[in-house]
Amino acid sequence: MKKPPPLLAGALLALLTGVAAGLLLCQDGICRVIALDRTGLALFHALRSDGTDRLAAALTWAGSLALLLPVALARAAWLRRQQHPWQEAAFVPAALLGTTLLVHAVKLLVMRPRPDLFPTGLPLPPDLSFPSAHTAQVLALVLALWWQPGRPRPAAIWLAAGLALACAVAATRLHLQVHWPTDLIGGALMALIWVRALAGAMPGASRICGCGRYPGTTQSDPP
Repeated sequence: MKKPPPLLAGALLALLTGVAAGLLLCQDGICRVIALDRTGLALFHALRSDGTDRLAAALTWAGSLALLLPVALARAAWLRRQQHPWQEAAFVPAALLGTTLLVHAVKLLVMRPRPDLFPTGLPLPPDLSFPSAHTAQVLALVLALWWQPGRPRPAAIWLAAGLALACAVAATRLHLQVHWPTDLIGGALMALIWVRALAGAMPGASRICGCGRYPGTTQSDPP
């Protein structure tokens, strides 16, 4: 039996992972509130104030496609200007947009409503809850920059900073009471699977860091 292309296999794995996780929470049109979700939202609700709500409402934009897509496109344009192959230049936008499409497909399949245990810190988004698109999108961008083909892998401090930002965005979704904790886990898993599959499908994937192709760069270069 012929194996599916790695990119298709990765997309299917990410999609099935999201659907399987969602079905553990929502079956026959009824979505359970597990202890992790209830406790997590209660903890963040206890920390809320007008000031923290305003801070969370501002920081949560770091996971929005409206902010992340221009960053990804600017990265692609810069790489093309540096005469990188178009596959390398398109990697970060493809990682981000692929994650967005997969996440919203799972939202429509799982149909999990937004939390309603506590008052929200902003108007509830019009789409469904599982998985978290903000969490998935910011993590996809961070991982794509880390696994960018044709470039030396950045120093670990850049990955740590990116992951800290992704965690901060995820925390804002809980603080604002617009996602369940399990939504964040589902979004993060889907982003990880898709971006890794995309990286593995790129030309020269066995040397994905691109070390040695551009001798003027070093391991401490920013992503």
